Amino acid sequence: MASTTNAKKEIIDFLWEWADPKGDWAKLLVDNIVKTESVLTAADRQIIFDYFIDSLRTIKKLPAVNIIKPTFTVTNKDIKLSSISNITGVNRLAKNQKVLFADNLTIIYGENGTGKTGYGRILRSLGFSYEQQTTIHHNIFSQTEPKSATIDFNVNGAAKSFTWSGSNTDDALSNISVFNNNCVQLSLSNRKLIVSPIGFHLFDIVTSELADLSGLLNLKKVAYPDTLLCSAALHEGTPQHKFIKELSDTSTDLKLKELSDYPKNIATAIAQKEKSLTGLNQELLNTQISNLNSQITELELLVKKIKSTQLNFTHTNWDVLIKINEDILTLQGKTKLGLKEIAETNGILLYESEQFKDFLTSADNYINLLEQPYPDEGDKCAYCNQPLEETAQKLLLAYRTLLNDTTESDLKKLLQSRVEMVDKVKLLEDNHILNQPSFGLDTAGKNILPPELTEFNNKLSGFKKHITSGTIAKGINFDIDYINIIDVLEKKNKALTADLTSKNESLLTISDKVLAIQKEISELKDRKLLADNETDIKKVIQNKKNLKLLNSRATDFNSNSISRKTSEAREELISQNFDSIFQEELKAFRKSHLKIDLSFGTDKGNSKISQKINQYQLTDILSEGEQKAIALAEFLTELQLDNSKAPVVFDDPVNSLDHHIIDDVAKRFIKLSKDRQVIIFTHSVLLFNSLLYTAKLPLFKSLDCKFLNTKNEFQETGFISEAEEINTTSSVVKKIEVLLNNAPKGRTESEIAGEAYGHLRSAVELCVEHEVFQGTVKRYQKNVALTSFAKVDGQSINIHKEKLNEIFERCCGFLVGHSNPTEIDNSPTIVGLKADFTDFKDIRKVFTS
Repeated sequence: MASTTNAKKEIIDFLWEWADPKGDWAKLLVDNIVKTESVLTAADRQIIFDYFIDSLRTIKKLPAVNIIKPTFTVTNKDIKLSSISNITGVNRLAKNQKVLFADNLTIIYGENGTGKTGYGRILRSLGFSYEQQTTIHHNIFSQTEPKSATIDFNVNGAAKSFTWSGSNTDDALSNISVFNNNCVQLSLSNRKLIVSPIGFHLFDIVTSELADLSGLLNLKKVAYPDTLLCSAALHEGTPQHKFIKELSDTSTDLKLKELSDYPKNIATAIAQKEKSLTGLNQELLNTQISNLNSQITELELLVKKIKSTQLNFTHTNWDVLIKINEDILTLQGKTKLGLKEIAETNGILLYESEQFKDFLTSADNYINLLEQPYPDEGDKCAYCNQPLEETAQKLLLAYRTLLNDTTESDLKKLLQSRVEMVDKVKLLEDNHILNQPSFGLDTAGKNILPPELTEFNNKLSGFKKHITSGTIAKGINFDIDYINIIDVLEKKNKALTADLTSKNESLLTISDKVLAIQKEISELKDRKLLADNETDIKKVIQNKKNLKLLNSRATDFNSNSISRKTSEAREELISQNFDSIFQEELKAFRKSHLKIDLSFGTDKGNSKISQKINQYQLTDILSEGEQKAIALAEFLTELQLDNSKAPVVFDDPVNSLDHHIIDDVAKRFIKLSKDRQVIIFTHSVLLFNSLLYTAKLPLFKSLDCKFLNTKNEFQETGFISEAEEINTTSSVVKKIEVLLNNAPKGRTESEIAGEAYGHLRSAVELCVEHEVFQGTVKRYQKNVALTSFAKVDGQSINIHKEKLNEIFERCCGFLVGHSNPTEIDNSPTIVGLKADFTDFKDIRKVFTS
């Protein structure tokens, strides 16, 4: 919504306070916006930007401007709705209906569910309200239709038309304001104001222009490229590379000259230095170092293996094994000799077989179970229980002595020890080789093995064969020289290590030389590169200076400063006006006794308002009627802050209000309609009649007012017709005539006549109220019209009062739900109805002619 609010302090004062310290360009901007109240043309914007650029120059190129603070004249906008028609796809609103709006006041009356809110939703979707969300459904009981409506209106007298599609908007129609029941809670909460003081749209335009000027500044920066294509070709680490990498607005031509000077014979100088690099064979040295490391590692591993063999296979091991072999032979001979003497002496056959040995062992085990000395004198044979002869007894004793001897077990242990020693020797490596040429290469290019290592392998292999084949004997001398082979290998390892150290030192020296020469070559090439691109480099230095200057003032286009000034203006200007207007509105609704504390603030540039009574929220302590009255007062206050004259829509504005306040609201709405178009949707008979009564007062007779009625027909709503005072005699008479002239099909005579008698009863009541007694006392109105009382025709009343009462009593008897004796047929007829209706109309003529 455009900002067009009257304020005591000029809005231009705040704009000028923002522009003045920024200089001519900002003053030009404000002056242009104030005069046009619109965004700048591209040409005007460029002029302002040129003055901004000129403000950065030491020597100005543009002529000076002399701008004084402009004056701001409000551009009033008078918007009036003419009609809304061709509605489709909105709730159950009927098609082909057209609502014509009066210039001042239009009241559309209808019961609940007759289409009032549907019309109101269309207008709310176009305008603004405390209630932000507007959801409009199609007729959910039928097929979906696209939303559409035609709104005809005038802006400052010029006719316009807008086709609404459910989501599109119109700039002029966006000024329509809407108040409904949902606005009450929203209005009394901490919320943003829906209108702003006059001229606040200028702040929005300035903010928008600052964004566009910032865009021009960015385009200006693009014109000063600060990168060099040649920078990628420079060598990392050279002074030239560092200079270009750190290039800035402070870089000097003198330093560039110093770094770009080069000898005339630069190509020759570079070639000589590159040739000197080839004499430093760094790659070969690296290969030699790698080979030495491999040789040293291999020798260290070989020494480790030989030392392990030295620990596990010594002269002592050799002697121990010889002794074990000798002991085994001794024990084996002893075992065989003892058994042979006994067996041969006694003529025992097969004494060397295993079965015989098992036999003796089993027998001995059995005798041991007897747990007594055996054999003893007089004992019998343990096997056959026969007396033992002396020779048999000696034989048994000889067997038992032999069996209990430890020779066998000792022999077994020695055999096991020999096996373990032999197995251990078998694991010893006896074929040590060198995969690295630590001792050089032979004529065939194969690695040379030192003779000490070959001799060591041969001797170790020979001693292993003696042990594994069992040919070990005392005559063989164990003469493996571990010390000698270890000494040979360690001396070689030491020599190789010394060589490695030397080559590493040489490598360091070569690396330094290589790096130094490469650096000299890189610097020579970079000097030539800088010299070839000297013009471009100087241009970039100048561009960086220009960019620094532009960036130093880039914040001039930042919207923060104008936002702060906007907030300052909102707080000051709204505080000046809102409270005084609000108090007047409270008086109009007789609520000035409620001491409401208003406080204002800003939220993201928008004005905020909060209301409390003694620190309590209004919704927590006030009745619904009081809340509605205060919400209306705030809404009307905000409308007065808005200088535009746009339509105001009220949808059922008097719910929860008593009849006293309803009259006050009606008067306030009619007064408001003198300044701007007012449209009211209501189902309140009290409000309708109060508006009708007030509009007829001499003070408001000049106002253009329309009183409309909306109703349902079958499944559709929103059928519009002209309406006078609700429940007038004429309106009820029309209903009776419709029933008589267009009797609905499918209904019985008694049903039609019964409904018509109900209307006739209402017509009699309204005739007595408005025509017989000339409206001296009216329902829904508080005053007694004594001036009308003088018009009452008492004589005619005496003549016709009995007939009117007779017709009224008969109508009451035909009402649905009225009980009658069952034996009496009391069904109404059309003939009887027509007779009573004719009598009523005749009597009525007496009082209306």
